[in-house]
Amino acid sequence: MKICPGCGCGFQDTAKFCTQCGTALPESVFAMRVTADGIEEIPNPQTEITELPDNTETPEEVPVPAEPAQDSSLAEPVSAAADKTAPAPVPGPIVPVSVPNGRGTSPAPVKRRRSPLRLILSIAAVLILAASVVWGFSLLSRLFPRSGRTVKNALTVIAGDNDELKGYSSSGKIIRYKTEEGVRESLLSPDGSRYLFLTTEKRLMMFDGSRFTEIAEDVKTFVFSFDSSAAAYLTSENDLYLYRRNRSQRIASDVTENFCLSPDGKTAAYVKNDGDVRKACYYDGREREIAKDAVPAGISAGGRYIYYYSSTGVLYVQKGSNTDSRQKLVDHANSLYFNAAGDQVLVSDGTNTYFSQKGGERRKIAARQLMLVLPQGMATDVQGFCGTESLKDAYYASPGTDGSTLYLLNGKLELSSLIKNVQVCSLLSDGRTLIYSKNGNLYQMDLKKTQDRETKLADSHRGFLVGGRSVLFIDEEGETWFARVGSSARRITADTVDLTGAAANVGSGFVYGMEGALYYTNGGKPVKINGLSDDVMALDGNGFWVKVTCKNGDVYVSTNGRKFNLLSGK
Repeated sequence: MKICPGCGCGFQDTAKFCTQCGTALPESVFAMRVTADGIEEIPNPQTEITELPDNTETPEEVPVPAEPAQDSSLAEPVSAAADKTAPAPVPGPIVPVSVPNGRGTSPAPVKRRRSPLRLILSIAAVLILAASVVWGFSLLSRLFPRSGRTVKNALTVIAGDNDELKGYSSSGKIIRYKTEEGVRESLLSPDGSRYLFLTTEKRLMMFDGSRFTEIAEDVKTFVFSFDSSAAAYLTSENDLYLYRRNRSQRIASDVTENFCLSPDGKTAAYVKNDGDVRKACYYDGREREIAKDAVPAGISAGGRYIYYYSSTGVLYVQKGSNTDSRQKLVDHANSLYFNAAGDQVLVSDGTNTYFSQKGGERRKIAARQLMLVLPQGMATDVQGFCGTESLKDAYYASPGTDGSTLYLLNGKLELSSLIKNVQVCSLLSDGRTLIYSKNGNLYQMDLKKTQDRETKLADSHRGFLVGGRSVLFIDEEGETWFARVGSSARRITADTVDLTGAAANVGSGFVYGMEGALYYTNGGKPVKINGLSDDVMALDGNGFWVKVTCKNGDVYVSTNGRKFNLLSGK
């Protein structure tokens, strides 16, 4: 491209004179590039090679796309006299100073070059605007914090009649799978979207709410990743497999039953028998050693931080396989919590509680044991992973002789006491409303308010059951009451409902049994459920569905508490 020294218009490389002012055009060709020091000219851009950034992380599976359509913004302009010999645009940070107009056969005039100061000011304005957007998003995040990973569904599989398994989801759809086998062991994924189980013949199967899938045979044990995207299983031959994207891959052999997955399901940590030596390893595309005579306790997303126990029970964290980065957390772990990504850990030895982030040195939080109080419906797993994005700005309870004390751990890792002498408490799914018992009375509190936070629901009570933003409780007279957050309580029945064995919540309502009959209420007058074959013997649920077992063996399931479907029986 040539630039006229007289008027600043741009022309193709073959042009000799400016068609605007008649000035002879220079022989050199140049373009402009924005650098950290300002704007510089680049001679002969058609011969310059610009390196593209190297993406070091490659997806495991790269599908072969169809031929992509040409981007109209980069397409060559349609012109009868277009110069096919002009050099192709150079990729990278080169900024052309002209834009073809495609009119007739005349050379394409361009806009005049902006002064460096004007261009710098434009870039500065864009950066300021971008910073404002980021700040605004940060402010909204603080005003409306993310709730983290929650349980969105809760599947189950029950052995039915006629030699079949029946899968059930909160949608109410029943999926049948013909087999003579039953369910031996089962595990629900942390978000409730997948149900992994071992049959009586040691076949590993999965139910995802729409179909049954056989994964492997002759399986000993299995685990889920915290994001529910992957599973790992160990065969009777002690081979460890990773199951992702509907495909199994063997990643290690001679493995013991001590293994776990990273939250993103891409990395596995396990104990491997190497002759007479037992060593902890992890796999992230290739096998790496963590430590000898150790057992993995957890691994962060991407395998960046490894948590493991030594042979003496000491809990450590280290950065990948770098043993020089090892940090001691506690001599013996009494309670252990990870955030959703696994890059934060809060651990107690029963006397003191410590916090560590990104494999760093532990920091003492309190000279007491702290137990994380999670909102209802937040995802958790047996390893100690929790759906919360951060263990900071979270609520903790410390048990004592007169009840527990509730604390807030802020972003600076400072504890502040909120309530004392709490016997039982439950944090609702909104993450701010606490239902708790103190000194025999029942209260609710908005933990985000600084004044007038505590509201008494009952002067005394015999127990309560929480579901959604509602609570069912028994007063001192034995009567059953219902209260919704922000509303006054109302009596449901003068009878005493057995909240521990004959009641369950589903959605915003409750199902309970009374003298063999079944009732449902969401705050109004209880509705008796008809059509059940016999007296109710047992009732259980998980907030998404309720399962009722009758004395004659019939099993019914409901996703709304009002309509029940026969799952097995007559």
